[in-house]
Amino acid sequence: MNTLANFTAQAVYLDTMLPYIFLRSIDSAAKSFFERIEGGEFLAYTSILTFDELAYRLLLAFIKDHYNGSPLDHLRNEENRMMTEFAPRVSTLLQRLKDFPNLITLDILASDLDAMIEAMTKYKLRPRDALHLAAMQRADCFNLASNDAHFDNVPKIQRFAIQQEL
Repeated sequence: MNTLANFTAQAVYLDTMLPYIFLRSIDSAAKSFFERIEGGEFLAYTSILTFDELAYRLLLAFIKDHYNGSPLDHLRNEENRMMTEFAPRVSTLLQRLKDFPNLITLDILASDLDAMIEAMTKYKLRPRDALHLAAMQRADCFNLASNDAHFDNVPKIQRFAIQQEL
């Protein structure tokens, strides 16, 4: 398995989990990888879909950090209070990623639906992963920074995980 530490290509597509790990300061390998992006060692792509997924994951994580019980239940039952308390923090992190040097955010287009449907059937990818693949195809970037092994079903993709998988 390839790891982020041995990535040497000119461009990489970032799956949602890598920015999540970086913005939450969970893993030093993610921090080092983003330092390499920032320094211009290579170009990074992601899609607007990443920001949607990331915002929701960050919101639930911050709720879980501060409250006992199910973060989803807190969000459902006290949405205004949870959004008031955590949306500014989530927004700050999203803006940090949006403005990150050498990171290009790709749109998801209506024309990506055909590629999504094909990838779901052909590679058994979940819908969101299939949309990420559609964005990768438009960018002609098949190096993927992700711990999601489902992408290994796509022969073109060279996946780079945060750490060596067992």
